[in-house]
Amino acid sequence: MDSTAEIVSATLSLASELLLRTVPIVVVGVLIAEILIALRITDRIASVAYPVTTFSHLPRECGASFLLAFISPQAADAMLVDYHHKGMIGERELIVAALINSFPSVVMHWRYLIPVYLPLLGVFGMIYFAILMGIGFLKTGIVMMAGKVLLPPPPASGPPEKSSGPTPSVREALRASLRPTARTLRRILGIMIPTLVIVAFLIEAGVFDAVAAYLEGASRLFPIPPEGLAIIAAKFGSYVAAASLASGLLAAGDISGRDIVITLLVANLLTSLTTYLRWLGSFYAAIFGPKQGTRIMLLSVILQDGLLLIAIFLLAWLW
Repeated sequence: MDSTAEIVSATLSLASELLLRTVPIVVVGVLIAEILIALRITDRIASVAYPVTTFSHLPRECGASFLLAFISPQAADAMLVDYHHKGMIGERELIVAALINSFPSVVMHWRYLIPVYLPLLGVFGMIYFAILMGIGFLKTGIVMMAGKVLLPPPPASGPPEKSSGPTPSVREALRASLRPTARTLRRILGIMIPTLVIVAFLIEAGVFDAVAAYLEGASRLFPIPPEGLAIIAAKFGSYVAAASLASGLLAAGDISGRDIVITLLVANLLTSLTTYLRWLGSFYAAIFGPKQGTRIMLLSVILQDGLLLIAIFLLAWLW
């Protein structure tokens, strides 16, 4: 009974933390989308991402979401959901745009990877980072090509035309956007809140820890030396711990730079699965809904980890 009460208490605490981290970001994303629509400047902002949206056969509105993803992926995805509910983009456009929106978060890895991996591992840390960036670029290119093939081209359009009526002020646009924002948020939060509570319960019940333990054991299937198993185990706890351990083994001559890079890629592959299930999956399901969110998450995992798996065995074979 005590253990059940502890799990329930921990679930409520974690769910509250997840909601506090997610809900404000989603609110901002939906509100920004509504304000941009009210101000009639979506096309002008999205023109920066025009090459991406044009090549992928996506509407211009998706360009604004792509740019916002460099600041907040969750807010950017909330914008896409808002556009979808309004009928501005279809289901296929939503999926393609959501997958493309994952690229900025890969690029922004430099904020925490370079300050840790470069000083500790030197050139091998830089090689590891470059490979991850290359996989991100390749994944995005594949998605853009899929959009070009699967989606009909949007209506040809030149520079955005000037609206016939006067452009509202920011205050007027904000006032006009409040009601549609509230309407959209009721739909999103109605799915988000129970989804995050369920995910929090699964985390506290140890389900994802069991998955992590199983994946850690699966590391023996990859072309890495025995010393690399400790690095992978450390990566499940912290990327800083993994980099520190790898640095020590490299300095002692217990493992080569080549094996360090391959081992870190394997660690990234295995830990990414639990990361998707534990955290990213909950955000996808909460923002896009369980069905659509699961579909987008699975496509993202298959693409990214599939490319990472190919890179691991190519490096082991060619290096």
